[in-house]
Order: sequence, then C-alpha cells, then structure tokens
Amino acid sequence: MKARNVLEWLLYAGGGAYVLLFLFAAMLRLMYPYEVEWNEGAVLDHAIRVLQGKPIYASPSLDFSAFVYTPIYYYLTALVMKIGGVGLWSGRLISILSTLGTAIIAGRIVHRETASSVLTFTSFALYIAFYHVTGFFYDIVRMDALALLLVAVSIYAAMYSRRGYLVTASFAALAYFTKQQMFFIVPAIAIGLAFRDKKQAMWFSIVSVTLIFMGTVMLNWETSGWYRFYTMTIPGIKATKDFSWITALEFFPKWVFSTLGMFTLVPLVGIAMLGKKSLQGHWPILWAASVMALISSALSIGNFGGYQNVFMPLLMMITIVFPLSINAIGEALPELRGLANAITLLGFLSLMYNPLGEKMLFASARQQQAGDEFIAKLKSIQGEVWIPFHGYINTLAEKTAHVHYMAMNDALVPNDTTSARFQHEIDSSLAAHRFSAIILDEQKVFQWDSVAHYVPSSKIFSVPNVFISRIGEAATRPDLIYLPGHE
Repeated sequence: MKARNVLEWLLYAGGGAYVLLFLFAAMLRLMYPYEVEWNEGAVLDHAIRVLQGKPIYASPSLDFSAFVYTPIYYYLTALVMKIGGVGLWSGRLISILSTLGTAIIAGRIVHRETASSVLTFTSFALYIAFYHVTGFFYDIVRMDALALLLVAVSIYAAMYSRRGYLVTASFAALAYFTKQQMFFIVPAIAIGLAFRDKKQAMWFSIVSVTLIFMGTVMLNWETSGWYRFYTMTIPGIKATKDFSWITALEFFPKWVFSTLGMFTLVPLVGIAMLGKKSLQGHWPILWAASVMALISSALSIGNFGGYQNVFMPLLMMITIVFPLSINAIGEALPELRGLANAITLLGFLSLMYNPLGEKMLFASARQQQAGDEFIAKLKSIQGEVWIPFHGYINTLAEKTAHVHYMAMNDALVPNDTTSARFQHEIDSSLAAHRFSAIILDEQKVFQWDSVAHYVPSSKIFSVPNVFISRIGEAATRPDLIYLPGHE
C-alpha cells in the first residue's frame, strides 16, 4: 500500500475519532436534565417565557431580565418545546443539529471546489475536531451553533447562487437576529461579491442592511424600546467601559499563531500557490469571510466575559479554507500531495485532548443523581428561593423562576433611571426578606460570599464534584444556603 493511501486512511481514522467522540458526548448531554454549562438554564428560561406568551424584552426585575442577545434561538427553542415538551434537551438538540449542519455545508463547499472525498471528509471532521477549542459549545443551550449554521448557509448561497443575493441577505440577517456577532458576514460577503459582480454586491448590501434595520425597528417598537436597551444599549456601554485591547491582541499569539498556527500557515502558503487566482472565482468570498471572522473573534474575545465560543466563525472558515489550500498546494506541486496529507494529519493530532479530564464533557449518572437530590432539597424549602447563578432549576422544582446573575448585572450597567429602579427593587426585596432562601455558588468561582439581610446557614453537598456545571475551564454548583437574618 502506498504511503499516500496510508495517510489518507489515517486521516479517516483520526477525523472519525473526533466525530465519534463528539456524537458520544452530545448524546449523553442531550438527555441530561440539568445544566452542563452554567447559563444554559437561564437561556432556556427565555424560551420558556416565549412558550408562556410572556415578553423577553421588558423592564428588568427580580423575576426576569433578558440577556443581551437577539431572539431567534429563543423562539426556535420554544417551538421545539411546544412539540416535545419543556427541557434543556430542546436547545441542545437545535445546537447539535446546527453543528452537524455547519460541518456538512463546509464539507459540501470543499467537495464542490475539489471533488475530493478525502478533503471533503477532512473539512467535516475538522470542524467537529474544534469542539474542544470552542470550550465545548457545539451542543449546549446557546445560540452560537444555530447562528453559525445560518452564516454557513449565507456563504454557500453567495458562492453558488448567481442571483441569490436575496437568499444570501436573508440568511445573513437571520444570523444577526440569532447572535449579533454574526453581523461580520454582511461586510464579508459584500466585499467578496464585489470581486465577482459589483451590482450583486450592492444589492446584497442594500437588502441585508434593510432587513436588519427593519427587523430592529419592528422589534424595538413591539417591545416599547426594551429590545434596543438589551441588545444595543447595554452591549455598547460594556464595550466602551470594559473592552480590553490587550485581550483582543493576545488572541493572535495565544490562538492564531499557537493553537491554530498550522491552520493559519497552510492558507497563507495556499495564497502564494494560487497567485492571482486567489482573487478569482469564489476565493474572494472565502478570504473576506475568513478575515472578517478573524477580526470578529479578536474583538469579541476582548469584550468583558468573552470566551472561546466567539472563535466559532473563524473555526468554520478554517474548515473550509484549510482543505482548499491543501488542494491548491497539491495542484501546484503534485509531488507534495503526500506531504499535504501528512500536514493535515498533524493538524488533527495537534487538536488532541483528554476527554476524561474535561469537566462535564460526559454527563454521568452520578451527576444526575446529585441533581435529583438537589431538586428534592429545593422542593422542601417553603416559599420563594433565589438561585442567582442558575436558571431553570426553580422550574424543575415547581417554583417561581427569578433573574439570572449575569442578566441582572447587565441591566445595572447603564446606570440610568432603569438601573436605579432595578437596584432599588433588589435592595428593598432583600431588606423585606422576599426570599425564604438564597442559594449561592461556591465562593471560589464568583467571589460572592455575602447577601445583605441574609446570613449563611448551611451547605447542600457534603461531597465535591457533583451537580457541577462548566464556567469557562472551571466548574461551579449552587451549594451555599443563605436564610433571612441580620448581618
């Protein structure tokens, strides 16, 4: 058997291992009834409000305050729950299918450009292999995976639908209304199309911007201005106050030239091999989308609280451009095709990690049993209970849901009359002992170890590492019970 054939089979084996690992973890997580990531429950609370006919974007209160994201994911999750019942599984199912859909579209693009089954599989498997790089965000109750699928559809339409600027623009707008970060695709496609057809680029720009503008106006009007407060005012103020250029610039040495170094170098070599061809055909769309995704990732990680999930657009573009660049190198230098396969295999190897060492990658029966015990304990507490760092848990215990810590802090950011009123509600409710108990997380994570007008009472768990959920690379859980009292 030739060395090249051996390398190809090794690529299938290596890529297949990542795909099987993802599917195994995703299936375990899919039906796990509790959070695997700390704000999954709060995201689901948004969808539950839609299901109940309640507004998402409304005046912030201790009962509910919205996250700063656009709403399509919440509405789609609510639709799935209307069909199949309430649960975290609904949002996870959307994310899993979206992730597989994105990988399939990336592979389809590579196949249309190369007709190579090996490179097609490389593209599909490489996107799945980046699961760890994203912080395991491919299959959780978050809007990222769905938003990226819509971006992928938009890119595909821009590349292969000659008169499909309306379809391309529509999916670009839908991506924005799923997560604002995905706006990067609008200038990217406009720039890329301009190399092929300036008139089509113009119409795409007009239609996409008009759809986003009109959708924003409509949502803002329907919510009496609260949509703008959450999705524009708060993010704008946070970016002005808390954005870190240091963190944004560190993205390049820490990620682009390190973890993703090989996947960055090969496309640069591919550009050199293509020469003037790199500005012909579909390449301008791919290069423009890649550069804009790179900029978007850097700026997003620079935001306060930015995490690796913001790399997902860049990772998707790598899974398209990297195999195409490998193909370009092989066509320019046929004698290096075997070396190109070896480089691809090294790329897969560079992404290896120990899945057993990752927190909550596999949702175990032990974790679920601890969760069941927590819910039983929660039900035994009479009256309202506030669990600031976790949503949906109260719903499972048949109790009233309350505002999530992250959404609460966001609503206080503007420091305006709305924030002042909300702060007064928080202070007065605590002073009046509205809650029979408040359950905080372990202090080492959030460093919130006291509550005004409440005193520490007891811990729920006597053993470590059960009923945990991920927060970045760490883990947390609701554990510390505070009861009404005087400090």
